Amino acid sequence: MVDDSDVDYYELLGIQITASDGDIKKAYRKKALAVHPDKNPSPDAALLFHKLNQAQEILMDVQRRAAYDNIYRGRLERKKKQQEMDGKRRQAQEELEARENKAKKARMEQSQVEAQHAAELARLRAEGAKRRQEDWDQKVPEVQDIDLALKFKWKKKKHPLTTDDLTRLLTPLGATDVAALTEKRKGHTMVIFNTVVDAVSVVLVKDTNPSLAIFESIEWASGNEPAIITKMNKDEQRRKEAAAAMMENDTRSRTSTSSSSSPRKPLFKTDTSTSSFFKNIKIPSSTVSGVNV
Repeated sequence: MVDDSDVDYYELLGIQITASDGDIKKAYRKKALAVHPDKNPSPDAALLFHKLNQAQEILMDVQRRAAYDNIYRGRLERKKKQQEMDGKRRQAQEELEARENKAKKARMEQSQVEAQHAAELARLRAEGAKRRQEDWDQKVPEVQDIDLALKFKWKKKKHPLTTDDLTRLLTPLGATDVAALTEKRKGHTMVIFNTVVDAVSVVLVKDTNPSLAIFESIEWASGNEPAIITKMNKDEQRRKEAAAAMMENDTRSRTSTSSSSSPRKPLFKTDTSTSSFFKNIKIPSSTVSGVNV
């Protein structure tokens, strides 16, 4: 009967499955001499010597060897398949780890790019704000008395206004002095406002404020808007253009660094309301003296 244990007799004797009977006998004698219990004091020597005898008996018997070889080859085939499966699993695992590492590296690189981009935008914003403040501090025009004055005209027959009427109407809008009406000056007058912001606010809403609908025209007393207002408008326009350019640059950069990204809020919000812009600017009020009205 063939011993179908897991013992590899060929490996035990140190020979190949194609070994001849002579090769088996030669290998047996060599191994047996080395592990014989009379010569080898090892506690495992007797068991090993027994296995060598068993290996020789099976492999030297034609029928028993044929039966053992069938079992042996099946064992080798199973071992080979197991190794192949292990190899495929290792390869799949390595490929998965490689993809994960690549994705992780891509995320880290994108995060670095976005961080650098955000830092650059912050630097540009800080520099722009500093430069605008320096420009404002160094070049802000001086507010003249005439810059606080507006001319009002209306149809005197349709609207027989008095100086008191005009005062009550315009004081809530920031007026501080209304030129007294005379017979020759009915239908037009000059009004002084507390600040240039109050004056420009009236000019901006003259066509939309119902309380100003009775006036045919509201104009700057000097004939031109104050220099400080011109500068404010130019600064605001430059600010909007810079913000729009930076938003466009930000969109372009994010599109190039990410193939798919969720919509993001813009870094800048421009205010299209000029009147809101002027209302938030604090300009010291000026007192008016010696204005010819």
